[in-house]
Amino acid sequence: MKNELDGYVIYCKDSDRETPLGVVSDSYDCQALSDYVPTRLKNFLVEIEDKRFYSHNGIDFKGLSRAIIKNLKTGRIVQGGSTISQQLARNIIRDTRKTVTRKLKETIKAIQIEKQFSKDEILNLYFNNVYFGKNIWGLRTAGLYYFGKEVEKLTQTELLYLLTILRGPNYYTKRPEITQKRYNTINNILFERKVISKSRFQKNIKSKLTISETQLSSFKNAAIPFITNRIDDKTKTIISSIDYKTQDFAKNFVAESKYPVSIIALRKGKIVGFASSYGTDYPFISKSNVGSTLKPFLYCHLRENGISEFEKFDAFNNNLDWKVREVGYYKSQLNIQEALFYSNNNSFLNAASKVGFETNLKFLSDIFNKPETDFFPSSVLGATKSGISLYELALAYSNYFNPTSLTDTKTECLSILNNVFYEKLGIRIENAFLKTGTTNDNKERFAVLGNADLVYAILRNENALNDLSKEGGFMNQISRNVSSMFKPDLNFVWI
Repeated sequence: MKNELDGYVIYCKDSDRETPLGVVSDSYDCQALSDYVPTRLKNFLVEIEDKRFYSHNGIDFKGLSRAIIKNLKTGRIVQGGSTISQQLARNIIRDTRKTVTRKLKETIKAIQIEKQFSKDEILNLYFNNVYFGKNIWGLRTAGLYYFGKEVEKLTQTELLYLLTILRGPNYYTKRPEITQKRYNTINNILFERKVISKSRFQKNIKSKLTISETQLSSFKNAAIPFITNRIDDKTKTIISSIDYKTQDFAKNFVAESKYPVSIIALRKGKIVGFASSYGTDYPFISKSNVGSTLKPFLYCHLRENGISEFEKFDAFNNNLDWKVREVGYYKSQLNIQEALFYSNNNSFLNAASKVGFETNLKFLSDIFNKPETDFFPSSVLGATKSGISLYELALAYSNYFNPTSLTDTKTECLSILNNVFYEKLGIRIENAFLKTGTTNDNKERFAVLGNADLVYAILRNENALNDLSKEGGFMNQISRNVSSMFKPDLNFVWI
């Protein structure tokens, strides 16, 4: 069953205006739907593509015969015989092969369309389904892509351009001189047939077009509830929480990554940017163990439940006799602050055991708003029954370390994580924090970093056999992008 939001256009914040970001679609294709198609554009289309549109039943045998004769005379294909209904059928079938089977399917579909819909409905369907190059389908999408405008704001010159490239958008958009010739030809035909006036004809010649090529993405339905501020069903528009610059950074971060990577950015609990190598729904639907990224929460809970900053814990053995992996060089006894800085597993297990695992697990279930049954002793090391999504992880950090609700313990924790930021990235940014985590065999590498304004959560997936180190080049990739993620001068002070 098709999702009810398919074809809705997503807008985002870009400075003081709203900019089209993409279209809701569970495929790669961007196909924005619209109930409005300008009458004049319908008239233009009929004159140029199918003059007998209102008199045939889907197949124009006169037009087809004329096209065959003309093509035989010239020895090449100079004229097509497809009606608007056949072109619509082709776009619905999504089959462009030049085969008899495809043509037969197209013909049958065209006849079915004519029986099912009125002529005006067919024209509306046509402009909602016609291909406009790359992954762009439909008039509304084309208007947003080529001119950054909704259909009702397109000028007649812009509409004429879109009509010009219809027969081969990928061909014409790369050949402006040929496109201009076809544009002039269509303009002449419309004038000669008295579809447009002489003044309109002259305006079309003199008008200068500005092609914007606004990059549009397809967003899967599963991601929409997380980024929506408002939905307008009348205009099929979604106003999102996304910030244009942050979203652009997230897309580039993923595009430039050597390994599959996902990233999400939250400001005050709202998503302002996200992207993933595995699709736009991945940060929300994919769940896994999150390793040591849970330690900052546990640190605060342990400190507030009797663990002092001076008490030492065994860093190489634990009270449960679990064999856990440790990476790094440090003393055999660590206090809880040192354990957080070095991300030592044994120390945290020993401290959690002293406070009582039950209270720690209840605390984690509250932080992530999950059932207590999702957590067990190994959750101290980042394991959970049903896993945690990248979005859930980022949201937990954004909520818990919200600047308006900081306690002395949280500030103390963030101070340690600021030192981790400097240690791992080699960059000193006041009040920026960082916590990393890995799963078994380095199958997933996590990093959560942020400041008073933003929280980023990043997940890198890869084949552990290719990279046996704990963090590989993950920190290098983040370090290269830190200047784009944070402002160096922050008014808010944690430390």
